[in-house]
Amino acid sequence: MEVSTRRARFEPVRLKSGKGWYVRVTPPHGRETQIGGFARKAEALAWVEYESAEWLKTYEGGKYA
Repeated sequence: MEVSTRRARFEPVRLKSGKGWYVRVTPPHGRETQIGGFARKAEALAWVEYESAEWLKTYEGGKYA
């Protein structure tokens, strides 16, 4: 499931090893980055829902927040 804002796209992605998840963050005109360290997809989705807005405020000076 992909979650988007008008300024950035957040997508939970399973690690190739199958042991964990990360969130792929794609700003509209910026460089794609990854937020890792999630054991389960539900944790990655929770990060998107509850923490991504605050994270965007600091990422690249907050220009996508």
